[in-house]
Amino acid sequence: METRYAAGDGVLLGAGDHWVLVTDPHDDDVLDEIWAVVSRSRTATGSVTEEVLALLEKAFEGDPPALAVVDLSAGGSASLSRGHGHVRVLGADRILSLDGGADPVALVPTRRLVAGVVAASRAEIRPLAHKVAPTSAAPAVPAQAAAPGMIDGIPASILAATGPAGPPPPRPRRRDPAQASEDTGSLHDTTEPDPAFMERISEGGHTTIQSTDPGQHTGEPEDDDHDGSTVHRPGPVPHLRHGTHETVLAVSCPLGHLTSPSQPSCRVCRQRVAPQEPRRLARPTLGGLRLPTGEVVPLDRGVVLGRRPAPLEGAGDWPHLVHLPSDHTFVSRMHLHIELDGWQVLARDLDSRGGTMLTMPGRPPERMRAGEAYVLDPGASLDLAEVYEVRYEVGSAAATVSER
Repeated sequence: METRYAAGDGVLLGAGDHWVLVTDPHDDDVLDEIWAVVSRSRTATGSVTEEVLALLEKAFEGDPPALAVVDLSAGGSASLSRGHGHVRVLGADRILSLDGGADPVALVPTRRLVAGVVAASRAEIRPLAHKVAPTSAAPAVPAQAAAPGMIDGIPASILAATGPAGPPPPRPRRRDPAQASEDTGSLHDTTEPDPAFMERISEGGHTTIQSTDPGQHTGEPEDDDHDGSTVHRPGPVPHLRHGTHETVLAVSCPLGHLTSPSQPSCRVCRQRVAPQEPRRLARPTLGGLRLPTGEVVPLDRGVVLGRRPAPLEGAGDWPHLVHLPSDHTFVSRMHLHIELDGWQVLARDLDSRGGTMLTMPGRPPERMRAGEAYVLDPGASLDLAEVYEVRYEVGSAAATVSER
């Protein structure tokens, strides 16, 4: 693990896979206790995140003004933020800050920290790739002498061979942005997907927006660029019926809800979770994404929102596809991606034309940077191009999924 920090008025404590950045409590005893937890110098009764949060809630008599915690241990990859604390996800890297995730005004010099306690306002944590021991050298084998009639061991028939006649086939070219018709997003080629691929999408149990006017339903197939306000979910074909089968380490609350072992309370009912040995189980649905119509898209897998959404290349699951009305011209065809990573729900703006505003509970709105993953807290809202707002919910608020 490589950690670098920028000096500041907060406190950074960490060692190995566990790091905490917090507003200075001005109490050395509290810092000593947190250090004992993150350095594992005392027997743990729960997860690092749970114990650190309990110590700081007691020290501050409630939530600390700013707190950011990451646990990158095996099976963990958990993060927690409170107040103005912020954890930014950049691939495998984690950036902890006490400014609500705002960009620094200027580049700040950083110093490397292996482990310890320092005054800091920002930290960059980068897991190092595991080094592989070099394999023992194989015994040298003497080269065979070239056969008669061969040059450097290459047969004469191969040396005399020629390629096919005629010019080479044309190479695919990118579309000139100056000649592109009105579109959204970045200036990449926006050629339509293969029709067979789009037909497969239409069979895949995706979410799509259609008109509520009964006179418009003629029984004939409709174009994917819909103009309406309700959600229609056709029945999925069998091989696309389920999302991913990712497993997570989980504990159970008194009501039986599965939740992350790094959280002190249940993510669904908020009851305190008793200390217990985590079990590896199939990941449950992580809440829902509530649309402006009041309908909820279950987060049992990823979600792609836009005027012409499609599964992302290289995605590990078949996402819900939320088709937004075509008259939202500042909403891109591929605008926003919601993905699941362990117990975390991440949002990523797909380099959209109109952008996405993220509002976390208790924080001012911020404009998402294109391509960057943001960890969502329950209650977070996402405003696509300031015309279409969705909200991440858990518990009973996300339990009802409208069926129309």
